Amino acid sequence: MENELQVPNPAEAREALANIDTVQRAVRDTPWPVWLYPVNALLVGAMTLTFALGDDGFVPLLAGGAVLIAVNMLAGYRMGTPFAYPTSRLFLASVVAAIACLLGAFIVAETTTHVWPIVVLAIAASSFYLAGSVVHRRSTGAPR
Repeated sequence: MENELQVPNPAEAREALANIDTVQRAVRDTPWPVWLYPVNALLVGAMTLTFALGDDGFVPLLAGGAVLIAVNMLAGYRMGTPFAYPTSRLFLASVVAAIACLLGAFIVAETTTHVWPIVVLAIAASSFYLAGSVVHRRSTGAPR
């Protein structure tokens, strides 16, 4: 059997594609719960601090990463957008900067025995994330 679907004309197709983009942007710009920002910042900072523990920090690092993923997935499912990345480029850049601080802490831990640079990088990672969260919050507005 053959399905005879109505083929849209070019104007209808353009309109349908524009609607898809609008809906996708609305989903990606769904406001996050306020509590999620400081929780994520604390978890990123804690994960960065695990490098100060030396070889004993691997398990806490993995545990922190698992908790970070679980918290965000659960919050995303409750919001209805578990896998949506925000459209705010400044927020995404701040997340990349926070991850760069985490990787920097790894490099510092491998090259020196000083703990203070790791503490500074942990504070920087949390600060970058919190600064980005302010930008994200202002770009999405109040939660629905």
